[in-house]
Amino acid sequence: MPSTATLFGGVMLAIGLFVTLVSLRYVWRASGLLRATPLSRIEDAADGALVRVSGTVESTGETVSAPFSGIDCVALRTTVTERRLSSYLLPTDVTIHEPTQSVDFAVRTPHAAIPVDAPRQTVALDQVSIATVAPDDSPPERIAQYVRETPEISAEPWSLPAPVSSLARALSLGRRRYSEYRACPGDDVTVVGRVDGGSVSPLVVATDTPMRALVGTATTSLAGLLVGVVGLALGCLLVVAG
Repeated sequence: MPSTATLFGGVMLAIGLFVTLVSLRYVWRASGLLRATPLSRIEDAADGALVRVSGTVESTGETVSAPFSGIDCVALRTTVTERRLSSYLLPTDVTIHEPTQSVDFAVRTPHAAIPVDAPRQTVALDQVSIATVAPDDSPPERIAQYVRETPEISAEPWSLPAPVSSLARALSLGRRRYSEYRACPGDDVTVVGRVDGGSVSPLVVATDTPMRALVGTATTSLAGLLVGVVGLALGCLLVVAG
């Protein structure tokens, strides 16, 4: 019968392999920012070609209204983070709400306006912090209305029991930060995707230079890759030792 170390090692191997494969997938997708062929006219590429388009965002009709700022966007990620105690009893900012929205748009290059389908995958956009609200303060009215209309966000901030509430205030526990990551008409963007019937179906949309966007989108995946490799190594050691 396999020993406990062998069983645990097998579990670690499975988890490590899964994390490694998922992380490699995202690293490969992010590297498309450099692997893709630069494109300035959609007529220059065949269907299915991996291309990179850099230029200025143009609206093609419908836009998305950013809930905290009211700015019209074509791609948007809204985040609400809250300061809480981690499992190690250390203060940390936890993301408690992170919806995304997007619509079709166009990228204006020096030669043409290239249609881009609504992004559904990796989006690396500039962060704009709209408001930071202490637990005892009220957020701006636009944000307060959004919180009231969003059941996923508790109206009451995270807190500790009354006997240690003063400690919670000293550590800023319950403080919330409301931010938007957005691509708006007039912004400079880099889009990597595949040509599909006269438009680009995006894999990556970034409001940055290709190299900086690559670093930004790959950093998290590389961290996951490191965790996966460590898990694989630990699992191998336990299996061998068992």
